[in-house]
Amino acid sequence: MFGKNEELLEDKVLKTISRLKSVDIIVGIPSFNNANTIGNVVSNFANGLKQYFPHLKSLIINSDGGSTDGTRSIVEKIGKTRGIDIITTEYKGPSGKGSAFRTVFEAAKRLEAKVIVVSDSDNRSITPKWCYALVNPVLRLGYGYVTPYYIRDKHDATITNALVCPTTRALYGLRLRQPIGGDFAFSNGALQIFLRQKYWNSYPYITKFGVDIWMTTIAVNEGFRVCQTVLGVKEHDVKDPGKDLSPMFLQVTGTMFDLMNYYEFRWRNVIKSNQGFIFGDFKFFEAERIKIDLNEMLRKFYEGYEEYKDMWKAIFSKKTYNEFLGFLGRSKKNGLVIPVQLWAKIVYDYACAYNFSKQKGKELILESMVPLYYIRTASFVKEAEYFDDEIADAVMEGNAGVFERMKGHLIRRWDYYKGKKNYK
Repeated sequence: MFGKNEELLEDKVLKTISRLKSVDIIVGIPSFNNANTIGNVVSNFANGLKQYFPHLKSLIINSDGGSTDGTRSIVEKIGKTRGIDIITTEYKGPSGKGSAFRTVFEAAKRLEAKVIVVSDSDNRSITPKWCYALVNPVLRLGYGYVTPYYIRDKHDATITNALVCPTTRALYGLRLRQPIGGDFAFSNGALQIFLRQKYWNSYPYITKFGVDIWMTTIAVNEGFRVCQTVLGVKEHDVKDPGKDLSPMFLQVTGTMFDLMNYYEFRWRNVIKSNQGFIFGDFKFFEAERIKIDLNEMLRKFYEGYEEYKDMWKAIFSKKTYNEFLGFLGRSKKNGLVIPVQLWAKIVYDYACAYNFSKQKGKELILESMVPLYYIRTASFVKEAEYFDDEIADAVMEGNAGVFERMKGHLIRRWDYYKGKKNYK
């Protein structure tokens, strides 16, 4: 992790800060071998800053993880042609997206930035208007944290759809469609919270992909006004959930579960969710189609079953386990489709087992959950086979409502682990 007095910024970044003294807007773009897309992202933010905020002082900073494909050279070339301050730096600390963000945060603190934007470097559908949509709610409307609201293919963002969106909504009572979307904006006040040393030393996954759900959860629970902003269609470098997403799943889920323990005093008292403010006009378009390897996800589920079935029995409540056995029995006739009601119970059982286990066993618990995520994702692929993106999105919203209605199961299991009630 990071030492308390460790200097996170390279000398050239410190020189840029000394020259600028302060900025109104800072845009941070993390990267690692994104030469194919980062030029488009940096150029669109530069154009957006010049078009929509020409009288404000801005800086774009690329926080890179040691790219070897020329990513930083591309950023440097753009910086010489756009008439706006653009710098690239190699971040320090553990390898990961969160470490890249922390370098941006540190620069933003020293520059006393009013608005901080962070955006993924693999966006292929970004336009200059994204800059306006992310900055304006903070700069003009007084919001402390802004999450993206965009159209994605029904099979994109499977961790969001299956797990993070419905769980976050049920826990904290605010409906955020993309709590880990990757494109956010926030105020200087939120920045000060994000820079607190205790977080970076307490949550092992926030230096990696856990950083997005960590920021969103903190913003929702620390009193900041949170909204969503319309960004249109998001198309990016897509990873097949059956092949590439296990590490991300562990990091995102582990962070989300860790924060449940920290914010128990808040989520226990949340009964229902509310739809917050959405900035901009939203219209549905069909997004670029994503290919899903369904057979690979099924194979990994069956492999996981053989490896973790005893753990599943120990983690699930007795009722959940009996329902799961029934699901397996029915699937022999009807195919493997795990219903969302059962999936919600499984997620809540895992959240409790994770939070009340010893630290050394937590990672194994998360690893044993991955095959179950695969089968729930495969189930949604089958359920949504004939849906367009708009109908599929409505179904996902309904699934999130199921997580809300099943929240009593979470509280009873949580209290069982705390020794308050007998709920096996």
